[in-house]
Amino acid sequence: MTTFDAILTEQSELLTRRLIRIVGDRETAEDLRQETLARAWRSGPRGAQPPVVRAWLHRTGTNLALDELRRRKRREHVPLHAAMADTDGRGGAGPRDPLLRDALASLTAHQRLVLLLRFEAGLSLREVGELLDLGEDAARKRVARARSAFLEAYRTASADDTRPTIVLLLGREDPAPYERWLRDSGARVRTLAGTQAGLDLAGADGLVLGGSETDIHPSLYGEPLGPHVKDTDITRHLRDLSALRQALRSGLPIVGVCSGTQLLNVLHGGTLHQDLPADGFDALDHRDAHDVATADDTLARRVLGNRPGVVSEHHQAVKTLGRGLHVTSLAPDGLIEALEVPGHPFALGVQWHPERCTGDVGRQMANALVAAAAA
Repeated sequence: MTTFDAILTEQSELLTRRLIRIVGDRETAEDLRQETLARAWRSGPRGAQPPVVRAWLHRTGTNLALDELRRRKRREHVPLHAAMADTDGRGGAGPRDPLLRDALASLTAHQRLVLLLRFEAGLSLREVGELLDLGEDAARKRVARARSAFLEAYRTASADDTRPTIVLLLGREDPAPYERWLRDSGARVRTLAGTQAGLDLAGADGLVLGGSETDIHPSLYGEPLGPHVKDTDITRHLRDLSALRQALRSGLPIVGVCSGTQLLNVLHGGTLHQDLPADGFDALDHRDAHDVATADDTLARRVLGNRPGVVSEHHQAVKTLGRGLHVTSLAPDGLIEALEVPGHPFALGVQWHPERCTGDVGRQMANALVAAAAA
């Protein structure tokens, strides 16, 4: 048996266990393992050193597992307008952002289809091309043209409304407290709930990543699933990470709330405490109101003051700080409560919930975000 084949045999069960942790069932994991091994036999790094081969195997398997999770979420397609609709509680639905609806309605049917496939169904450019019988490069151009047409239509539709548009990303959570929090400070809010990615961040002036009822899957920061991790939603969090990348590249003002802060840290290569009590943080209840200390000469200090009182509800938090990030607020027990992206005009992550804070703390943060978005 060759060394390469020996490594594949050695890693087979380890790879299966890793895939089970990601996709949740052994049958699917075994199918993905077989696909990973098939790819290894076809095009794996046969001449590489054993550590390189092992890393290649686990990276390839993980990518296949993440693709499987995305496909599961794509099987139920929705009309293009559905991500912009909100049930009114009586079985009906109304548009969250009428300007967005009008901009979409002004596009051609083909442009709407291209945007649906790319940004709501989440298909890759290669997959879009296959469905439209195009090459990947041609699909990229069509998506770019459709997105540009949408942006122009959205600008025209919103010409008389000078409020900045804040995109709010949520999962299963109730959007009402976040929407009130932002609208009271003068924002127009576009809410994308569930796992619908919408039209990426087209037309947005700012981004808010809301808190999450589900934990961030440890595979996103390279750790095994621990016993205290609750329900996870890796598709939603992959969507949020993608939105964060876009916002950081384009300079959009950003606020990450609770798990939004954790994702900002993960995006920069950081890790998380999977459970605070299990990691020794049990002197202070981080599911209650408490004070935090802000650092000098930081965005957090300018917006919130020296020692704001905040409202928290979390059992996870930043453990290893991501590359390039700056800690700007600490809890009395030393836990990181706020971080910022140096060099970005407004990128602030807070471990607490400003939309629930009483007094000036929550309002000051919303006012500062909306002002930055308007600018």
